[in-house]
Amino acid sequence: MINPSVFKTAEGAAAYQTAYDAVLSLWPVPHQPLDVPTSYGTTHFNCAGDPNHPPLLLLHGAAVTSTEWYANVGALSHHFRVYAPDVVNQMGLSVSTHPLQTRQDCAAWLIELLAALKLEKATIIGHSLGGWLALNLAVSAPDRVERLLLLSPAASFASVSWRFLLRFLLAVFVPTHKNIHRFIQSTTTMPLDERHVLIEQLMMGIKHFKPQQMGTPIFSVFKDDELRQLTMPTLLLIGEHEIIYKPTVVFERARRLLPHLEAELIMGGGHLFPIDQADATNARLLKFLGVTQ
Repeated sequence: MINPSVFKTAEGAAAYQTAYDAVLSLWPVPHQPLDVPTSYGTTHFNCAGDPNHPPLLLLHGAAVTSTEWYANVGALSHHFRVYAPDVVNQMGLSVSTHPLQTRQDCAAWLIELLAALKLEKATIIGHSLGGWLALNLAVSAPDRVERLLLLSPAASFASVSWRFLLRFLLAVFVPTHKNIHRFIQSTTTMPLDERHVLIEQLMMGIKHFKPQQMGTPIFSVFKDDELRQLTMPTLLLIGEHEIIYKPTVVFERARRLLPHLEAELIMGGGHLFPIDQADATNARLLKFLGVTQ
């Protein structure tokens, strides 16, 4: 169940729970809940796929939860055991008892999750905030990351644009319908159908979540020396219409610093390209993961 203490009102928490469940119902494959205790609180997972398949960790973006993977989990879970946690400090079913305040906290939390799942190393797909978390783990504990798949990672290679940051902060701290609508529309190339359950979840979360709960340091850029040390195979995908930074700037820096990088622009995609360009995204992820469709 949603932790009501991180929402402004009990009614807001209930509305968000309803929206969360509605998006989770879009997962096209059977899925199982899993709760894992950590030093930072209880982390809730949504899991799918054969437990005997290779493990795959999916880390979602800010202001959404593990439910966001509904457009990708079907393709991925045919070949992998998918573990999709709700990031602590964020909206979702995880319960935070100690905030992720530093980069060290973020890495330690993920290392505890890997230990609980009995994984020495992990292949990780991270979107936005989740991409930053995945890259931070790779920099902090490179021996724990087998392959790294970054989908428009927040900051990481380049500072987040002021235009995006302003829209995000206005939506969070002045959560009028207009501000929330403008922020969400800037992240996707899909027509903004407010009846869509994912849009409803985003709106309910931004409107009702206590903004001070979002303590994760998602806007830091990694140093050249940190990135040069990474030797694991890495995939970097960015949408053609990305708003948080210029894709060309990110690709140039990543190609210069990461020795085993594949990078590609997802045509027609916005920041939410894993959803608004799901078929192209899934095909590229599976190709990188060595899966023949």
